[in-house]
Amino acid sequence: MRVVYIHSTSVSPAADLLDGHAAAIAGARVLRDTSAAQAGRDTLLTLLADGDELLVPDLEHLGATSSMILASLRRAVEAGARVTLLQVGIDGASILRAAALLEALPDADGPSPRRDSRPYRRATPERIAEILALSASGMPIRVIAENVGLSSGTVMRVRRIHRVLPHSSWPSDCLGSAD
Repeated sequence: MRVVYIHSTSVSPAADLLDGHAAAIAGARVLRDTSAAQAGRDTLLTLLADGDELLVPDLEHLGATSSMILASLRRAVEAGARVTLLQVGIDGASILRAAALLEALPDADGPSPRRDSRPYRRATPERIAEILALSASGMPIRVIAENVGLSSGTVMRVRRIHRVLPHSSWPSDCLGSAD
């Protein structure tokens, strides 16, 4: 089965999308989906079988978000259908391979271990460990700062980043009683 799927509310009218691709879509059924929830797409993806060919004008016809588009492509490819993007002539399986490669890359834009705080340059791992140990013992911030040779602000940032709260500062009434 060869099917052209067009979600007509997402871009220009369907006739404009198909004009330049008459040879590619010859003999294919054209499914125009005008529903906001793209119910026709979901039904079509359910009906696709091994060896079918799904032709779409562009990626945006397969979903409103990138995750919806990738999910639609996965469903079609897992069913054994070949997906072709008419505007660019790319196969849907190629897009899925590229997406998998991108997901495997380390995320350079991800959150840093410092959690959006100002970096502390002089706080070496040894100093951080000492700050955390002294904080856990209940020592005041100024005394910790003097002991490790850093400013009070740096000590407070290290404690905040590592979520340290000394046990001695816990109110005894909120811990309850064992009696």
